[in-house]
Amino acid sequence: MIRKYLQSSKNYYVYSLLMISLLSGALFSCQSESTTTYLPESSGPLNQVTVFASEDWYHSMEEGLRDTLMFGKVFPGLYYPPEIMFGTRQFDPALLNRFKNTRLMVEVQQGTSSISIEQDKFARPQAYVQVTAPSPQEAVTLLQQNQDSILRLFRNTERRFVLAGESHKDQDKTDLKALGVDMLIPKGFVKSLNEENFLWYRRDFVNTIENVHQSDQGVVNHSSIDLINLFVYKVPFYKPEVTIEDAIAIRDSVFRLHTKGNRAPQQMFVGADSLRVMTEDHLQTEKEPMLRDFYDFRQVSRDSSQSVYETQGYWSMTLTQMGGPYTMKIIQDHNNNMLYIADAVIFAPLNQGKSKKRDYLTQYEALFTTFKLNHENQ
Repeated sequence: MIRKYLQSSKNYYVYSLLMISLLSGALFSCQSESTTTYLPESSGPLNQVTVFASEDWYHSMEEGLRDTLMFGKVFPGLYYPPEIMFGTRQFDPALLNRFKNTRLMVEVQQGTSSISIEQDKFARPQAYVQVTAPSPQEAVTLLQQNQDSILRLFRNTERRFVLAGESHKDQDKTDLKALGVDMLIPKGFVKSLNEENFLWYRRDFVNTIENVHQSDQGVVNHSSIDLINLFVYKVPFYKPEVTIEDAIAIRDSVFRLHTKGNRAPQQMFVGADSLRVMTEDHLQTEKEPMLRDFYDFRQVSRDSSQSVYETQGYWSMTLTQMGGPYTMKIIQDHNNNMLYIADAVIFAPLNQGKSKKRDYLTQYEALFTTFKLNHENQ
């Protein structure tokens, strides 16, 4: 029957093409499998590390970790009240294969002292740390000795995770390009203001926390509207380097012009001489000296054409009772004597043991990795 079918030249031609395509597909598939390793998507809550260790070892390590790696290290910018960089949960080591797609992992085993730090071992993106030690105390020591590398990998992994979820949602960048910069702006952000050399994007979230009461009330929900603001602006700057005093003075002068609160202007005492001046309601860098002591300001890169700075701190309104953390990225363009600034201001008032400020800041840190100069349309 097959021979009779192939006697038709037309059928024979179709049959030949079919066989060629099947053979080509098989060869291509084998070649792809030999050169490319498929990794599934990782999973897990943001900023949570899963520790695969026996319950006894985990509890023995917990006190030692409280002052270092995951438990005690304060998230940059969240010093009032302080929030730890990573939360943790404990799983039995026998469950590792079942949950090996977890994004942030620490596996603890008993044996000769060693530590291994890997990226994308079982999934993508993923940070995997394997610690082998004769005792829980030795395991803590190994983590302490390598905490800078571990924290850097953990934080970069979370940023990659955020970008992977937002990159396909990028919106129109015409206004950013006109400003001379480029950055990922997810579509969930709404443009609130577009003035000369100043852009304001905003995104609101409903944050709900469930509290279980011991009384007959059962579960009670508490909700707030979290205001997530992103400001992108540029200002002339002629100094060779930027200091934290420069950054604060610049953001305060810019926000005085472009951010207006709901309160009517009123007389306030300012300065050491207690002068009374008419003050408008606007956003400002928090002036409390105790908080200023915690501000983190660092230069992360420099070359002949530009320097890049990152800083975190606290903001408040001059008249309205509002405040919260902020994070900034500053690009100093040495060739054009200009500062280009991305400034994220977060208002998340609900803080009953489940604050989302840490997650919001992580998301902005991820977006800021895409903040670059772009002078094509200028």
